[in-house]
Amino acid sequence: MPHNPLFIQKRNEHIKQRFRYHRKKNPKWTLIAVIETVAEEVWLSPASVSKVLRKDDPKIPDVKTIRKYSTAYLTA
Repeated sequence: MPHNPLFIQKRNEHIKQRFRYHRKKNPKWTLIAVIETVAEEVWLSPASVSKVLRKDDPKIPDVKTIRKYSTAYLTA
């Protein structure tokens, strides 16, 4: 069963809102750190959050960069 497009749109708007909030609250944080924080809040991977944000802002790092530098992908 496909997901409800309205639900996905609301989720994406929430992700964008949380990203703006953390960028304003923590201006010295790197983009990857902010993306990781938002990802933890919305229970998605940093790569998924990056894809949502990248649709509106091409300055957001791509998925390969996120996976390379994000602490969420470190293995023991």
